[in-house]
Amino acid sequence: MLSKLKARLLSTPRRRQVAVSAGIIGAAALTSASIFATGPTANPAAHVEKAWPVSVMPVVPQRLQPTFSAFGRLESNRVAHLRSDLVARIETVNVREGDWVEAGTLLVQLDNREASLHVLEREAELKQHEANLAAMRVQLKLEQESASHFESKYRVAQDKLERHADLLSKRLIAKSLYDEVQAQADEASIEFRNHMQVLSNLPNQIAAHEAGVARAEALLAQARLDLDNTAIRAPFSGPVLAVQAAPGDHSNLSAPLIEMADASGFEVRVQVPDDYAVQFERLQENAVTASAENGAALTMTRLARHVRAGQTGMDAFFEFDAGAVAAPALGRVFNLRISLPPQPDLIAVPVQSIYDNGRIYAVRESRLVGYDVERVGEYENEHEGYRILIRSDAIGTGDQVITTQLPRAISGLLVDVANDS
Repeated sequence: MLSKLKARLLSTPRRRQVAVSAGIIGAAALTSASIFATGPTANPAAHVEKAWPVSVMPVVPQRLQPTFSAFGRLESNRVAHLRSDLVARIETVNVREGDWVEAGTLLVQLDNREASLHVLEREAELKQHEANLAAMRVQLKLEQESASHFESKYRVAQDKLERHADLLSKRLIAKSLYDEVQAQADEASIEFRNHMQVLSNLPNQIAAHEAGVARAEALLAQARLDLDNTAIRAPFSGPVLAVQAAPGDHSNLSAPLIEMADASGFEVRVQVPDDYAVQFERLQENAVTASAENGAALTMTRLARHVRAGQTGMDAFFEFDAGAVAAPALGRVFNLRISLPPQPDLIAVPVQSIYDNGRIYAVRESRLVGYDVERVGEYENEHEGYRILIRSDAIGTGDQVITTQLPRAISGLLVDVANDS
């Protein structure tokens, strides 16, 4: 019966192919099972902690001078907006924007004909007042010289009146004669008193004329000042920033004609980085120096007492030292190297030692130990090159600080020191 069934299944090609495939799959499964059953057992590998190679440097605190770089803009603390107190036609304009002028240079000339006429008028008024004063002084002198004559005439008339009064009492003269002598005495008395009144009042009149002369002199000085103001001159040496005058135009009391800056007031405004703001507030004036890329030397004179809009830090002002050559172009940007006063116990480390802008790592027993430090500034010399100056009470002389920038530096990381300590 079984042989018959087998013969039936293999009776067709399709059925024979299926039977062969099933036999192959069964043999492969049996072989795989025997391999896994008789194969060796693998033991797990032991974990070995990786040691990161680093370079180190010994810590040597020193007294060093911190520096840092900053950009500053050239400004002037004295900028003049030159106007005229006169309303007059502009004759000439002798400068253009950007010109460098010296103190006293004629910038703008206004029409001075009307001002010249005022000067002539005031000179004539002064001469008239001086002549009147001279006449009053002559009169005072004459009145003083004639005072004795009027007094003598008055005394003679009084004496004569007394004599005639005595004669009249003795009935030696007529009453008419006495009346005539008394009239003469009264006339002499009136003349004497009038003279004394004039003499007493003359000093007051002279004082009034002296005041008139003084007022005329003041008006003449004002007229001459107006004449001088028709010539607008440079009040100091420096560059011309703007010219708003043109020949044929008229000056205006409120509109500036020329704008210029004082070269002696040139200074560089530097925005102090936030990292150094606290140090700058503790420092005194003239304690901070700087050098520009053109070799000019500067000294800090003061700090701004307010923060301008759009800024986060304060501004420091630097003036050029004597003999320094400053560019006359206001607004020019300078790249300054700013030097702070020397400070003790500073550590100079390379840039690669700084992590997160204020953290370094030391090596102790082949593992990293992290410390937060204070960045004081920068330092550069011929032997060591560029360095960052830091300060920390937790790091002492002889500690080993890594000078390698690791991608994942954390405290406790195993390291292998690659250079000699």
